[in-house]
Amino acid sequence: MVFGLMVKDREALGHNHRVAQLCVQIGRQLAMTAAELRVLARAGLMHDIGKLGIPNEILDKRAALDESEWTLMKAHPEIALSILGSGQSRRALLAVLYHHERLDGSGYPYGLDAEAIPIEARIVAVADTYDALTSDRPYRKARTPWQARRVLLDEARGRLDARVVSAMFEALDVNLTRPAQPAARTFLLT
Repeated sequence: MVFGLMVKDREALGHNHRVAQLCVQIGRQLAMTAAELRVLARAGLMHDIGKLGIPNEILDKRAALDESEWTLMKAHPEIALSILGSGQSRRALLAVLYHHERLDGSGYPYGLDAEAIPIEARIVAVADTYDALTSDRPYRKARTPWQARRVLLDEARGRLDARVVSAMFEALDVNLTRPAQPAARTFLLT
């Protein structure tokens, strides 16, 4: 199913792989088990699969989305569930469904807050936000890693989990000092 997204948008597939890898790195910093890391890898890889149900005109739009377009875009986590069905672990499905929820209740699709959002969804949210900020989009150029860090620090003051943001910064700092490890790919294949 992820390969269907590749046909629609090659950059989206790259984004999903980067998010999956970053999710695993964050999970390691949080001392998660191998089974939990596999859930994170799958959730990161599948988090945007629901965008298969969003028209290309919306996904590729270079200007701000209008209200009706934004309503359609906010449906992508729920569309993902209909695409994925019950073939994935419950934890991975919930991470995909809730990856746009925010701790202060301002997210979507349900406006969940705080502890109602599973840790896996919080991790996908941080990894997704970081990769989105540091990647070119039709509507804006990529920000530098340092600019993205500033945004995430601001978001960690109520919208994103500060502990997860901190773990991501630690993971990124570690990766700057040693070669990349192919661990995320290992978890994706098991």
